Amino acid sequence: MTLRDNPLYTADLQKALAANDLSALSGRAVLITGATGLIGSTLIDLLLEMNKSAGAGIRVYAAGRSEEKILKRFGEDPLLTPVTYNALEPLDFDFAADDIIHTAGNASPEAYVRDPVGTMMGNIRGIQELLEYGLRCGAEKTVYISSSEVYGTGGTGAAFTEEQYGYVDILHPRSSYPMGKRAAETLCICYAKQYGSRVSIARPGHIYGPTASTRDRRVSSAFAWQAARGEALELKSAGTQMRSYCYCVDCASAVLQILLRGESGAAYNISNPDSVITIRRMAELLAQAGGVALTGHTPTEEEKAAFNPMDNSSLNSDKLLALGWRGVFSAEEGLRHTVEILQTL
Repeated sequence: MTLRDNPLYTADLQKALAANDLSALSGRAVLITGATGLIGSTLIDLLLEMNKSAGAGIRVYAAGRSEEKILKRFGEDPLLTPVTYNALEPLDFDFAADDIIHTAGNASPEAYVRDPVGTMMGNIRGIQELLEYGLRCGAEKTVYISSSEVYGTGGTGAAFTEEQYGYVDILHPRSSYPMGKRAAETLCICYAKQYGSRVSIARPGHIYGPTASTRDRRVSSAFAWQAARGEALELKSAGTQMRSYCYCVDCASAVLQILLRGESGAAYNISNPDSVITIRRMAELLAQAGGVALTGHTPTEEEKAAFNPMDNSSLNSDKLLALGWRGVFSAEEGLRHTVEILQTL
């Protein structure tokens, strides 16, 4: 069974659509980079489900490195066009998009350490090329998918609002990810100021779900696949760090609300208030869903180098909620659905 054939996943998409008015997207042409990634692929699934269930007529340009991989993931669809794309190369698209959502880029902690130059430059050059393309084709709106890691460390202990920033060690290669995201956000604001580009920034927390690749080494994704395969989970820390987890389907509906209703030049946290839990609690829920054991061990120095240094990266979602967004999956339901869906793939 493919993911798009899974009745539970389809029901989750329909549940999110029922809770969020996205009808203004009807008839539009939307370019989504990172088409087979965790967030990008869920966005495409949600738009295709709108076309199927509501006749929305949304033309989706799915951009990724492999056209074959895109077609394998989504199948043939008259309203979906696969587009070969690399974030580090100049763009020569022969179509005009009304809206652009940029989700592509390194999203693996191991990659941040192994390829810090590619991580940082992919963030900066990737969004610049798309902003230039948007100016050329007359795109109405761009949404840049940033990260909660822009907040750094040293917060107050409360959930971060969009105006609070902590410390990032700029002389550490692991900082290629948060510093690349910070620079890319500033570049978005510069294009809005200097050229009049309409661009909003989304800052997702820790996104998980069945759209994660088997190669995704982020702990929530790796643990979900292990639990689905019946393998025991092993924490590499005490797991006391607080995180804003969010089911990929909720994240996708939030991004589309930001696209439609977000203010240009503004940033919005993506966080479900019902899913702010510790790493250990996330692992416990996945272990329960898969019926597997959860253990722990002391991490190696190499493993520590890839860790997110933030003890508390929970996010305040008041600005997002004010746009009319409604998240519909608690951590318990979203993590359980993730394992149940993965078990069928």
